[in-house]
Amino acid sequence: MNDPYDGSSSLSATEQRLAAELTALADSPAPTAVPDTAWAIRSGRSRLRRRRLGVLGAVTAVAVGAATLSTAWPEAGSGSTVQAAGSGSTAPARPRVGPDTGHDPLVVQATFGWLPAGFDTFVYSKGSSGRPDTEQVKVIGPKQTDATTDFNRQLLFLTVYGAGVEPPLDLGYEGGLRYRVDTAPVNGRPAYWAGIAPGDPAAGDQMRTLRFKLADGRWAELHASYVGAKDDVANMMAQVAAGVHVAPQAVALPFTITDVPPGLVQSGASLKHSPGATPDYPWTASVGFMLNGKSILVGAEPDTAPAANAPTPPVIPGAVPVPTTCRSSNGLKLCVSATGGEAPFASIGGFNGLLDRVTSLGTDENAWTTEVFN
Repeated sequence: MNDPYDGSSSLSATEQRLAAELTALADSPAPTAVPDTAWAIRSGRSRLRRRRLGVLGAVTAVAVGAATLSTAWPEAGSGSTVQAAGSGSTAPARPRVGPDTGHDPLVVQATFGWLPAGFDTFVYSKGSSGRPDTEQVKVIGPKQTDATTDFNRQLLFLTVYGAGVEPPLDLGYEGGLRYRVDTAPVNGRPAYWAGIAPGDPAAGDQMRTLRFKLADGRWAELHASYVGAKDDVANMMAQVAAGVHVAPQAVALPFTITDVPPGLVQSGASLKHSPGATPDYPWTASVGFMLNGKSILVGAEPDTAPAANAPTPPVIPGAVPVPTTCRSSNGLKLCVSATGGEAPFASIGGFNGLLDRVTSLGTDENAWTTEVFN
């Protein structure tokens, strides 16, 4: 998601990042028993229209999607690579993933395969809408134009709908009725654009939405923002959709949390991964919890200052300093924060009580783990 960075806030970078993520958790509807991916993606798109500058600071709000893989898929973190479109070079490193053993707060059901050149920042998140049943994979690409005044970077979102769920064409407040515009099959199965008018495949201003059937009968959705309306966009999206990899994947994180206190319920998790792609931190990670209706967040980032030319974190209107406790460990800056302060978490020892349960795994991603809870 694109966020406004104007440098006017007095909050520290860590405070603003944690505030953004906690706000996403606290201001969202309570979790529901039935997955609501349509609500999640509408929420995410609505925020996108209001935000500029291609650097992430907040947890995003759409669910992950799936399709079948038409080419060989390399094991993430193994040194294998995915060929970038038309570049003659290999794609950037991706977050490490592994089998889901039930101990990872961040598990996604599908991941991108083939991607165009320049799509180099990956964001995996779960429960970012305040709903633990929503998951997301997002990838951020190059700027939409070469203009120096254009800060918008191209975005691709991947969504999967539940078994038997037909994606809605009425998007409600997000833009009203869409129209089914049939297109060529994806991997031999039905596909269509959710268009703004009969025969018009565009989803709105510089947006496209491609829906395609999976081998198991579910529908998947690939949504693109800031990509324009050229014909080559349609070809690119069809190729991305055809190469999506379907399988539960646990995302490796840079810390473990031991003996999560009773009553502390996980409400979200995220990893932004963009080594070499942005001037700020190459990655940030977080896990959110709820205790008696109050949100608390464990966050991690490299224990270094961002580059001098890095954008300032997102400014939250009316924000005040977020109560935060941090410590340095093995090259990481580990923080616990809650917008409502420390008092509601006295029963688990407050911020330090939770921090004492967090163990840093350092900055070497090969040492990160999918066995986060132990």
